[in-house]
Amino acid sequence: MRLTLNLTIYPLVLLASLGMLANIAVAAPEDAQALIVEHSNQLVDALKAQKTAIKADKQIAYKLVDDIVLPHVDFNRVARLVLGKYWRSANEEQRQRFTSEFRAFLVRTYVTAMIEFSDQIVSHADSVKYLPFRNSDPNDVSVRMQITLPDRPPAQINYSLYQDGAGSEWKIYDLAVEGISLATTYRSSFASQIRREGLDGLINKLAERNATADPNPTGTATN
Repeated sequence: MRLTLNLTIYPLVLLASLGMLANIAVAAPEDAQALIVEHSNQLVDALKAQKTAIKADKQIAYKLVDDIVLPHVDFNRVARLVLGKYWRSANEEQRQRFTSEFRAFLVRTYVTAMIEFSDQIVSHADSVKYLPFRNSDPNDVSVRMQITLPDRPPAQINYSLYQDGAGSEWKIYDLAVEGISLATTYRSSFASQIRREGLDGLINKLAERNATADPNPTGTATN
């Protein structure tokens, strides 16, 4: 089973992420985009200032992700999307275990990519163009960005966000790079594993990967 997306997409994803994952508890989609733009330079400047330290100490990278990214991701919703029909048949313990292990797996992958591609993220921080919104539901929006990097065509990244009613905090529940959804990609990969070994087999495989990797020193809690 392939448990990682191709890391070549992560310079694009992280560049967009660092620009957008600021405090987005706002009332309207237009306000969310305006706030994303406003905080982009501040976040990239923070990465510039800590780039060398991050490469020397992963704890700094995990702390950055904890503070900036994780509070704005609904991992329970992500987990439901990824498991699809298997979420509906899972018991509560399986749901909690999967959400926890998948969250740890994503955070580790994210931090690894952030460290590896920090130079590219900083050097191409001005390459983001925000595209018009696409939403028919005022509480569920797609923030669309186009990123231009040298020697490759522009790439489009879409973040899916929702809020529980006007004025509540926006939460991210999916992202798509060039039309390829993170949730859909993992759903396909994980479904194959579940068919072979069951949901517990998948959860155990994720737990093994997480246990043998560098631990998250910040000990984040699940959403």
